[in-house]
Amino acid sequence: MKLRLEDLACLHPDQVLIEFSPEEREQAWQQTQAQGYSNQAAYWRAYLNCLCLNTFLSYLDTEPNLTKPNLTEPNLLETALDKALNKPLDTPLNKPLVWPELGDLPSFWDVVNGTAVELNQMRLVLIPSEEINFTALRVPREWVDIPEWASHYYVAMQLNLEECWLQVLGYTTYQQLRDHGNYDIIDETYAVDAVDLIEDLNVMWVTEELAPSPKLLVKPMPRLSSDEATTLIKQLSQETPYSPRLDIPFAKWQALVSNSKWRKELYKQRSLVYSRKPSINLLSWLDNFLEAGWQTVEEIRSGNGNPNLTLAYRSQPTRLKDSLNGNSSASSPFTENIPEAVTAIIKLLKTNSSKQTNLPAIELLGEIGHSNLEAIALLAEMINTTDDHDLRRQAAVSLGKLDPNHPQAGIRRVKIIDLEMQLNGSKVAFMVTFIPEADGGINVHLRVYPTKSKYLKPNLELLVLDQQGEIFLSAQSRSADNWIQLEFNGERGDRFIVKLVLGDASFSKEFFL
Repeated sequence: MKLRLEDLACLHPDQVLIEFSPEEREQAWQQTQAQGYSNQAAYWRAYLNCLCLNTFLSYLDTEPNLTKPNLTEPNLLETALDKALNKPLDTPLNKPLVWPELGDLPSFWDVVNGTAVELNQMRLVLIPSEEINFTALRVPREWVDIPEWASHYYVAMQLNLEECWLQVLGYTTYQQLRDHGNYDIIDETYAVDAVDLIEDLNVMWVTEELAPSPKLLVKPMPRLSSDEATTLIKQLSQETPYSPRLDIPFAKWQALVSNSKWRKELYKQRSLVYSRKPSINLLSWLDNFLEAGWQTVEEIRSGNGNPNLTLAYRSQPTRLKDSLNGNSSASSPFTENIPEAVTAIIKLLKTNSSKQTNLPAIELLGEIGHSNLEAIALLAEMINTTDDHDLRRQAAVSLGKLDPNHPQAGIRRVKIIDLEMQLNGSKVAFMVTFIPEADGGINVHLRVYPTKSKYLKPNLELLVLDQQGEIFLSAQSRSADNWIQLEFNGERGDRFIVKLVLGDASFSKEFFL
């Protein structure tokens, strides 16, 4: 069952629900892209934090009563007025300020989740999340144990990117988090269960009005020398698809990132390394040397008179669509509710570990997830994190369909080949897949499938020859093979020849990387 914003408001009357427009969502994405980050995970983390911050600050500006409790008792009202009168005119009461400064945020977001906002004497940290089934507020240790970063309150924010709303799930205090939170030694976070959060933000505002938060006393931690910091920055500036926050002991990490100069230098070096990665637009590159007859998998499947390409590992797409649609017939509701289907696929891929399910789900995401930023980020993350070659390959190809200019985008083309009478009229599909590698090289994957029958003809050879015409890779079909395949990595400028051979008949194609 899909809940509307109105339904959530009824279910959680004490929680703040804030809508944002698709234009504001796009603006946050553009703001994020204007900055440099060290990997795709950092870009996505920065995007969520940017959207969360923009939305929350805009809401505070339009809802002044939210930060000013409804004081009815005369003595409390008088106290509040006295505070207001004693404030300098250029410092409005409850004017929210980003901590430490707006321009510093990329150096935070590149390595850690969360954004600090100051209101008069108190500081709160916004922790955005996309979790559909929110169970706990998880705060990175940096926001708790680094004296300069520690804050009075920590606020759980849930973003629904498809429906364009933000839900303030509740908050906890520094003391509650530090003394009673569940500390996870693996990912260095403090967690408070959702049921233990205070949902009503007005409680926080009233508490601050009655008893402003004192300066937090956080135990100081060891410091670094300049030489140690320089060494660590060099070590941590190597390209990684994740934040380096767990790569060194926390004592050293906190000493490094708590220093503004060193943190910004680390951010600069890591983002520079990422920006230097060769950007290969495989779509235009591949079109330069693949002549007529090469098609996408979808074109092969749907083409008039063309054979249907049989993929042995692949489930029928209609079954996946039916399961996501919640019914047993492949009917129009699926196509009418593409955004919901994309959201369902993303949720499935985040929670499911079955390759048999995930492989067709990734393929389908590439077909229907156009313009979906979360889908693009998820596919990029899967390319970096999955150990399964088939999943990684399909994620890169699907990413190439959604964002052809993405530096991790792969491309796949298929050619139907008839080796004359040797195959008794049964054609084969020759599939080539190219995926950019982090070092600037290109992963090449070759597969040969039957097109109508279940198995390939025996003794069909797939050969890869080098520039001198020498065979350096080969595969041969047996009596009951669904496919044969080869895989290798090449560098730009490499040349190789692929040959399909069955008896006296053959097909060859030369490739330039």
